[in-house]
Amino acid sequence: MAESNTEQIKYETELLKLIALFTLAIGGGSIGLFLGTLTPLKLLLAWAGTFVTVILIAGAWRQNKRIRKLFTGVQET
Repeated sequence: MAESNTEQIKYETELLKLIALFTLAIGGGSIGLFLGTLTPLKLLLAWAGTFVTVILIAGAWRQNKRIRKLFTGVQET
């Protein structure tokens, strides 16, 4: 049982790393769009990227909570 939880923690941690990478990439792209000359299309894409970044941050926070819960379960056994 503990081995299964350990593998689950590894999987969840890799998923958290992927979410963090996507957050940085999309957030950086959104900032880059805000820095250039502003056209309606760039503004739309920048705000869409900002929205997706906020959702990814919330997902990363949720993922972190899930990993901590799994980790405390492994420590108890």
